[in-house]
Amino acid sequence: MSRRVRSQPGASRQGPDLPAAAAAATPVATEAERRAEAMAHELQVHRIELEMQNDELRRAQIALETARDRYIDLYDFAPVGYFTLDTNGLITEANLTGADLLGEARAKLVGRRFERYIAPVDRDRWHRHALSLSRRGEPGRIELLVQGAGGRSIHAQLDGLMARANHDAPLLRIALTDISERKHAESELRLAATAFEAQEGMMITDAHGVIERVNKAFTQMTGYSAAEAIGQTARLLHSGRHDPAFYAAMWDSLQRTGTWQGEVWNRRKCGEVYAEWLTITAVQDEHRTVTRYVGTMLDISQRKAREEEIAQLAFYDPLTGLPNRRLLKDRLNQAMAISARSQREGALLFIDLDHFKDINDTRGHDKGDLLLQNVAQRLSGCVREGDTVARIGGDEFVVMLGADLSTATDEAASHARSVAEKILAALNLPYLMSGEFVHCSASLGVALFNDHHDTVDELLKRADQAMYQAKAGGRNTLRFFDTAVQQTMMLRAALEAELRLAVQRDELVLCYQPVIDHQNRLLGAEALVRWKHPRRGLVSPAEFIPIAEDRGLIQAIGRWVLETACTQLATWAADPATADLVLSVNVSARELHEPQFVERVIEILACTGARPARLKIELTENAVLDHVDDSIAKMKRLKAHGIRLALDDFGTGHGSLSLLKRLPLDELKIDRTFVQDLLTDTHDAAIARTIAALGLNLGISVVAEGVETPAQRDLLIACGCRIFQGDLFGPPAALEALARMAMPK
Repeated sequence: MSRRVRSQPGASRQGPDLPAAAAAATPVATEAERRAEAMAHELQVHRIELEMQNDELRRAQIALETARDRYIDLYDFAPVGYFTLDTNGLITEANLTGADLLGEARAKLVGRRFERYIAPVDRDRWHRHALSLSRRGEPGRIELLVQGAGGRSIHAQLDGLMARANHDAPLLRIALTDISERKHAESELRLAATAFEAQEGMMITDAHGVIERVNKAFTQMTGYSAAEAIGQTARLLHSGRHDPAFYAAMWDSLQRTGTWQGEVWNRRKCGEVYAEWLTITAVQDEHRTVTRYVGTMLDISQRKAREEEIAQLAFYDPLTGLPNRRLLKDRLNQAMAISARSQREGALLFIDLDHFKDINDTRGHDKGDLLLQNVAQRLSGCVREGDTVARIGGDEFVVMLGADLSTATDEAASHARSVAEKILAALNLPYLMSGEFVHCSASLGVALFNDHHDTVDELLKRADQAMYQAKAGGRNTLRFFDTAVQQTMMLRAALEAELRLAVQRDELVLCYQPVIDHQNRLLGAEALVRWKHPRRGLVSPAEFIPIAEDRGLIQAIGRWVLETACTQLATWAADPATADLVLSVNVSARELHEPQFVERVIEILACTGARPARLKIELTENAVLDHVDDSIAKMKRLKAHGIRLALDDFGTGHGSLSLLKRLPLDELKIDRTFVQDLLTDTHDAAIARTIAALGLNLGISVVAEGVETPAQRDLLIACGCRIFQGDLFGPPAALEALARMAMPK
């Protein structure tokens, strides 16, 4: 370190060098003086060296102090907490950042166990890690949950190293870094990654709309793989259903608000067009410049299908797919408004299938539903595209012909009649269902409209009333509405309401018309129901039976008739004068084709105690022809129980001789229409003669109905008929009149 300073020639000296200068001026100097001078010079050099060394030391000291202060600042205010632990895990030193992270004053930390600041859930991991550091002597890292004094928790990364200072005990130095923000960011990234692979399709594009990334749901939804989609634009999915204005409005919203959402029709790779709910969000950088767009897509095809299904159920009949009553009324309202403005007529056709309930009951509801679907197809094929065919319930259909038929009522009526006749002809054709032909005609009512004062309900009611006139006219026909019909229908409706209560109020009675043989002997009677109305008196069955059949009341009335007749048979059985009388009961087609009809008859016989052989059930040809096989099967079961069977109104239906031989009959009844003109119409006489001969050859009794004169009776006897019924022998009367006829003469 020491340096010797040598004098230089010509160097100036001060202080102690003055004597030397003086000596030099002295020519002669003693040895002692020279030595003293040399020593003084040496001392001066040493002094200068010491001063220089002191200056250097002072500068080094200042530098060290500056470095120390800088280190302390760096140590205390570093973004990392530093701790020194002794072998017992006690904190011996900590910086200010570490104290702040633990929520304690630095002075309080010294002497405390470091592990108290480790969350309980991670303490075992910390112990194992600290032990590993002491054994390996190498740096180690661990992530733990650290709890500060105030209960604040942070995610921390601990970097540790076991260090030794000379021969002192080893110290564990720890650098603690708060990684809470990083953990949160990682969590957000995981969440974002999870969200990106969620069930919603996602697509990320650059600022120009070029696809940069898609998720799996996008591929599943659209059919395009990531490789196929990336680098393309969203035009890849365009279906062509939206015009340019739609997309212009979308981008305008994105530019103004940074977001857009709505329903979009897109096209899958396979070409299928589907509905999706699309949400687009613009992503901006720190300068608020759009850098990307994120689109989330939810396939709403199923929801749209459900909505359409709900709308279908709300406005369309689920069985036939035709408009229902609700949609019909809406369209009818519009048509009536157009008709009122244009003064052109429209027409409403009300269609009801004939005897549909019998088909439904005997052949099953599946066949009935299939028939209704076939009817719907035939009706739709009979009208123009602008007309409406609707099913408003059960077997009732309505056809609305648009309000453009004609300004002239007669021309409009002619056009409506033409369509109605076309419909009746189409519906009257046989239906092939499951390899079997089914016949089902229809009755049709027509109501014209062009009056803005009419309401939809009034118009429907008029067409309905006209349809019932068609029913009353023999079915398989059409009628136009008129006011006289309306008055009749109002009376009919009132009668129907009263008829529903007639059975409960015991207003029905049986009248008995005697059946006589050619020797004027009483063989039995036909039980004919009458309605003893409290105000109108005795109501003819011709008035209320058609209502009962149309409105489903005939079953209840028929049951009452059968029970009353069997009760009377049981009473007659106790009297020898009446024990052998046979009582006939008429059964309608609807009753016959009820699934439990035979069981009900047998049950009534058992309950009343009537003899089956004394009961005769009369069926019409048309009732038997409706579902022939079912009719024959039930007739055979009735016959097996000893019940007699008669075919009523023979010759007026659509039966055939081949059918007649299949029926297990006991009796044929010549209809009164052949008897009333028997004396003047040779054809009627020939028919009566033929039926009598037919019965004789088949071993079946023949009864002539409607015999009113002795001449008719005599001619019938000549034709071979031996049993009669009619006013000549007694009109339908109370039981007492028949009882008098049965008394021994």
